[in-house]
Amino acid sequence: MKNQILGKLFARNVKYASYCAAIALALPCISACGSGPSGSSSSASTATQQDTSTDDTSTPLPSPEIPMTVQTPDTGFVTETEVLLAADGTSSPENTYSLIEAVFGEGSIEAPDFFSNDHTAIPHIIEENDTWVGNHFVFLAHRDLDFNKGVESDRQRNEIKSYDKSAAPLKGFEGETMQFEWFFFVSSEMSLTSKFSHFFQLKARNNSEDNSNGNDEQPVLTLSGVEKDSSGQELQVRHSTGNTEEGQRTDDVYLVRANWTDITDEWVKVFVQATFAEDGQLIMQLTRLRDHAVIIDIHENNIDMWRGVSEQDFIRPKWGIYRSTAQWDQLRAEEERVKFADFVVRKGRAN
Repeated sequence: MKNQILGKLFARNVKYASYCAAIALALPCISACGSGPSGSSSSASTATQQDTSTDDTSTPLPSPEIPMTVQTPDTGFVTETEVLLAADGTSSPENTYSLIEAVFGEGSIEAPDFFSNDHTAIPHIIEENDTWVGNHFVFLAHRDLDFNKGVESDRQRNEIKSYDKSAAPLKGFEGETMQFEWFFFVSSEMSLTSKFSHFFQLKARNNSEDNSNGNDEQPVLTLSGVEKDSSGQELQVRHSTGNTEEGQRTDDVYLVRANWTDITDEWVKVFVQATFAEDGQLIMQLTRLRDHAVIIDIHENNIDMWRGVSEQDFIRPKWGIYRSTAQWDQLRAEEERVKFADFVVRKGRAN
């Protein structure tokens, strides 16, 4: 199974039929990998703002002519467990949802059609195929129809997550180091606002209302699209230290503010390594598949990556579309489509 995963992740130009037949419904792939670092070398830098202007591509991507071998950065990480969620090309929404829940657990999907008071007429996570990444998931959002887990408010959500009922390898406990990898595609037609459109979150989870360590209301880390009057459309990575002891929200810190057009209409690969501690570590890299241009390159040491107050608390990943609708008139009425492929979650030892 490990060879199948590596073949899927690092040889993007091969046919996927034999791979999909081998993994069937892609049940959780949790394997003990013993020792050895993963990936290839990467130079990391810390910045409050990165402006890496590259070519903007608004036309459909051609078929890849070079192998899609964007490898995992060599951080000295030693993998102990690895979990893969990969689309299998099914045309059945029920099978797609079963595939996701087989990996992340029943209740791990927060799509509008899962809530009786929400937009239940259509499935909101479907599968498609292309020549760049093969089978992949497509997350859908509708400005005028979708709510937030069945509640009509100033935001809407279509996400998958790990949570308390997920397997231990999908949850980050205090002092642990985890890696998250996936492929990601967003259209240049997608509308943004000055509020938030999150595509990835690292979110704390605890059962306490104790604010002594930031609580769990605000995500620890987000990858987002935002449109600002002063700077235009941005791809942002934000870090939050959570709430104060008095329960007041603290301001987010911008780790990256890159050009949105550097990733639109392009498949990119995202890599995150995080050590969950008060003086933790964050490594994050976003690489464009077409030309291997590195759009985001973050290496933060002594960064607060922990919000827990007990041994049962943890950090978990979330992927999908979670966006504000407060500036409703700035969002287009047409369906939004955000694509994801090959979610990989590893737990191991940092160098």
